[in-house]
Amino acid sequence: MTEDSNSINFETFTNDSAMMIAYERFLESKREKDALFLDPFAEKMASTKGESLSDAFGQYKNHFGFDDWPEFHKTWTAVRTKFIDDHIVNNASSFCQIVNLGAGLDTRPYRMECYSSFSNGSFEVDMENVNVKKIKIFEDFLGGPKPFSTVHNVNLDFLSEETSLEKELTSIDSFDATKPTIFISEGLIMYLGEVGKFKFLRDISTLAAPGSILILQFSEDLVNNLPSTLSTDDATSTLKGSGWSELVFSRFGDETLNYGRFPTGKYRPSATFSFVVCKKI
Repeated sequence: MTEDSNSINFETFTNDSAMMIAYERFLESKREKDALFLDPFAEKMASTKGESLSDAFGQYKNHFGFDDWPEFHKTWTAVRTKFIDDHIVNNASSFCQIVNLGAGLDTRPYRMECYSSFSNGSFEVDMENVNVKKIKIFEDFLGGPKPFSTVHNVNLDFLSEETSLEKELTSIDSFDATKPTIFISEGLIMYLGEVGKFKFLRDISTLAAPGSILILQFSEDLVNNLPSTLSTDDATSTLKGSGWSELVFSRFGDETLNYGRFPTGKYRPSATFSFVVCKKI
């Protein structure tokens, strides 16, 4: 797929989507009066490819049930970013570390002052080629902005059997596996397949100390039950069986997941774009 392409190459979309999400964060940040957040770094993260991917994704609106809403995914990106931001702000003072799983080109450690509460740092986990790109952008194009907490870029292929999340994180002196941690998983689990998605949840559960919080975005397909999706029932049984409690589910369009941006009178809340937030016991 070239940068001028008007279509999506799904063979490379797992990594390319980080640029699309960055571009859509940039669009939200440009709103003069009602932006849900401000990300001053998003435009550089997106590069020219982010815009073409975002425009192409709008062509799939019918597939997701938003037949005449071409901007649905741009809105979803803004809403999901705000949802995670709010949960971090509301909990940061009680935690010393945060782990972003599949961090992509996320910039929260650099734009959210509450990250100063994370004395152990922020652990940004993704594939090496994604981390290298983000580090280069921060250094070469943004002049090396100072984050609010120490950033540890952790290289990990979540589909590889040769390494593990626990091994990579516990090898870093700053990470304390005995301390409660905020875990974020945004736009990741849907790429891990039928086996990988359950392994992923178990791996987080093994690593998470009591008191940890998980903020998990997932996709539920009530019709086709594709390997890329996770049902609410499966999420509930897996998480509860792994020691998580106080599970709270939200769907795009619910009162807790729209921030006044979802046309509630026109569309039903979409389980394809869902979150669960829970606490480790």
